[in-house]
Amino acid sequence: MPARGESNETETKGQARTARSLNFKNDYVDSSFQRLTGSRAPSTIVVMIHCAVRFFGDVQRRILFAVVLAFPFLAGCVEFHLVDPNVRYVAFGDSSTSGPSTRDYPDILRSLLGEAPETFANEGRGGETSEEGQIRLETLLKAEIFPNAEVLLYWQGGGDINEFIREHDPFLLASPDDPDFPLTNRLELHLSKTQLNIESTIAAARDTGLRVYVATYYFFREDLAGCDALPLPVVLPSQAENANAYITRLNQRIREAAQNQGAVLVDVAAADDDLREDEANYFDCNHLSEQGNAIVADLFLKAITAPPD
Repeated sequence: MPARGESNETETKGQARTARSLNFKNDYVDSSFQRLTGSRAPSTIVVMIHCAVRFFGDVQRRILFAVVLAFPFLAGCVEFHLVDPNVRYVAFGDSSTSGPSTRDYPDILRSLLGEAPETFANEGRGGETSEEGQIRLETLLKAEIFPNAEVLLYWQGGGDINEFIREHDPFLLASPDDPDFPLTNRLELHLSKTQLNIESTIAAARDTGLRVYVATYYFFREDLAGCDALPLPVVLPSQAENANAYITRLNQRIREAAQNQGAVLVDVAAADDDLREDEANYFDCNHLSEQGNAIVADLFLKAITAPPD
């Protein structure tokens, strides 16, 4: 019978081996999940894998491991990305980048540049705010999903303004241009956060060696138009005018962010006359048609092909 001290020493060594084993399994599960998703594995997934390790044989364990990793994708909880070394241009943003039009501006820009389809990645996500976009882009960059990317086409911030309007002025009854506008302080705070998010995103992209092109937003046409973004399915001319006052302030912050972080500005707002002169340039109140996206693509083309200062 072993002495008490020997028994304690054996028990301690056993606990250490168990801890090392668990740490290895944690690291293995987490690294496998991160290679697939670009993010760390949720604790619930790690626990499920450990249950498989404890109660199932080797073959069953491998099958369950695959099922558990696949579950978040099948459930729509995690966005799946494979590493794509062919991508050189990453178009990133909200529904202005990937919207309801038959062709978005990145696809038209790709054609204008004479690039193959596999060289462009459209990472637009409708309704996304700049904060959400910052987290998503940084995840893609850290996971090196596009290891040979050279250019980031960045268009975000519109979701932030939509969020503010939905919360504080859903019927667009007030204008930030009004001297008595009651939401001035809240709006300025909101825009400051948006600008900080945009600057942080630009900085993260430039730190990886990407050339960054940042776009301002186009304005609403100030006439009666369909508009799913508002509580009612149409926008009135007075509402469009108020919306444009919000967009003007957002664009000021985007210009400042681009200048502060050394990004190239693609001033879509400056092409307002070209866009608003033809109703066919709009898909609805806050999205461009293929024809309108062609104007935007040409602006990006001029910025990309312009000689360096």
